Amino acid sequence: MNEFALGFSVAALFKGVVVTLLVTTGASLVAVALGLAVGLVRVSTLAPLRWLAVAYIEFFRGTSMLVQLYWWFFVLPIFGLSLSPWTVAIVGVGMNVSGYGAELVRAAIQSVDRGQYEASTALNFPRLTMMRRIIVPQAIRGMLPPWGNLLIELLKGTSLIFFITITELTTASKLAADATGNYLLFFAIALFGYYVIARAMITPLVRWLERRFSRGFIREAVA
Repeated sequence: MNEFALGFSVAALFKGVVVTLLVTTGASLVAVALGLAVGLVRVSTLAPLRWLAVAYIEFFRGTSMLVQLYWWFFVLPIFGLSLSPWTVAIVGVGMNVSGYGAELVRAAIQSVDRGQYEASTALNFPRLTMMRRIIVPQAIRGMLPPWGNLLIELLKGTSLIFFITITELTTASKLAADATGNYLLFFAIALFGYYVIARAMITPLVRWLERRFSRGFIREAVA
């Protein structure tokens, strides 16, 4: 392994890690924001809004993320709308994952004890106030662990942005392996790189949020 190949490999890996972190962060914000919004619409009392939410969820869950990225990047320009690779990576990956996240939000909201709804109605709370102050804070506690798993899947899904010309961790590892011939080393780095990012960034954040949203709630005693 000569010095030039080693230097190229280190630079490529560093850039790949940075790109993966940036896309993961941006796409996660998109996924959480849209997932929460669509999930709330999914439990709306207005049937047309529910149907729109269902259509959104079914489309993004039922079609391939890679094909969606291809549509954003290669097909939309046919209709006069060109997006940068970074925009497609962040928004495209985020919207795909938000379809799954919306179902997590819906399930968490519907799992809140029925008595909470009845008590809110008895106190004459408007539905918006009930959702904002009573139902959603309780639902968040239940949806955080599966959201953590979903964001880890999002992290791993960023490897697909190579197909829209962005060099991320997996592609950078491949380039480094090609340059040096050491496929075992660099694919091992890629393999454990995603694990380290998940453990160092996503898992601690989700656990902190779980503690944060658990404050003020009394844990039920286990018989």
